[in-house]
Amino acid sequence: MSVVRSTKVPELTQSTTTRAGRFHQGRLADGRPQALDAWRVTTADADVAARVAGLLGGEPQPNEGGGGGFAYEVLTSRESVRVLLDGPDAVAAHMVLRGSKGIVHECDGVEFLSPEEKKGQPCGCPPLLADRKVAARDGRGPTPSVDITFQIAAAPKLGTFHFMTGSWMMAAQLSELTDALERVGGPAVCDLTMELVVYTTKSGRGVCYRKPVVTVLGSPDNVAPEPPPSATPAPTPVPSAHRHGTRPAPEPEPTTPSAPDSSRLVSVDAILLRRAAQVLGTGDHQETVIAALSEIVAGPRQAAELARLRDQVGRIAAIAEQALRGRNSSLT
Repeated sequence: MSVVRSTKVPELTQSTTTRAGRFHQGRLADGRPQALDAWRVTTADADVAARVAGLLGGEPQPNEGGGGGFAYEVLTSRESVRVLLDGPDAVAAHMVLRGSKGIVHECDGVEFLSPEEKKGQPCGCPPLLADRKVAARDGRGPTPSVDITFQIAAAPKLGTFHFMTGSWMMAAQLSELTDALERVGGPAVCDLTMELVVYTTKSGRGVCYRKPVVTVLGSPDNVAPEPPPSATPAPTPVPSAHRHGTRPAPEPEPTTPSAPDSSRLVSVDAILLRRAAQVLGTGDHQETVIAALSEIVAGPRQAAELARLRDQVGRIAAIAEQALRGRNSSLT
């Protein structure tokens, strides 16, 4: 298995494959973008929408945004989907800078793709990804536009789907991704995942968002089209935004997490704390969290786990207290 992450900048290409549907990290709700915590799929075919819902969870419904001419959407329950990528050509990208009148700079990282009078000439983009990001942030340079073409591994005959993103993190992993696909030497089974990123800034502000990650697993002869079922699904460590929202932003800058849907998320964390209390022999929820930290510190992964849990103690404790209040009020 190869998890693809890199800071190398590959030569970028452009995709022209016809779309049967698209995967999204968000949607528009009431005209406002909001990030999702599971994949959203849009399609123009009602039968495809119904099949996607059967495979990935959710229900077909009208696509209120109507983007791309796709009339239907499915808000799935999956943050990771096993897919098939047909070699390195399944990954295409270019760099784009848009102005008030449209695209003013489009390149493959080395040469201009447009405007027509500059096509084939050196684009002048910095060779390092970090320098490109600084130029884009200052409004002087283009941003990535990545297009990944794939099939759902459990139902390849359903059709070809695309995931399009402007994520700098995805752009950073393109070189290793294409190398890993080349090593497979044909169609490759991969996991397309909205990976949760959680951290605390130096100023003490909590930050969480989901970044797209492609994990190359191997050939269809050696990898199952669906991951084996988990006996006890692990709860999300920190809730992300409520699912009804967004078109994905090109690259999520650190922001304060959106308010979670307490009706769904409180029960998940309360169950987690009850299980922890049984294992650790504690009663009070604050005591459970402290005991869990102590257990982790004594383990071999102490540094990483301690940092992760320290970021989450306050949120877990608050959710636990809310769960207890809700339970007590229901009993009285």
